[in-house]
Amino acid sequence: MSFGKNLQFLRKMRGSMTQEALAQVLNVSAQAVSKWETGQSLPDIGLLLPLSKALGVGVNDLLGGSRRQELEKKFQANLP
Repeated sequence: MSFGKNLQFLRKMRGSMTQEALAQVLNVSAQAVSKWETGQSLPDIGLLLPLSKALGVGVNDLLGGSRRQELEKKFQANLP
């Protein structure tokens, strides 16, 4: 899975976190977050730790680490 798709998945797992809300936490534009999610660009390496903290996951999970299936199950379990 691409970084962008993984980022979008993790952001949506946070419930109502919008691209705008995530951008505000990271002090970047919502357009930057959108470009990351669509694969048009990638965040600066210095944003990986703040980004992972904002999403409540480790950097490894943010980069598509081994917990993906576990996170997907948790996400599916929380759907109405």
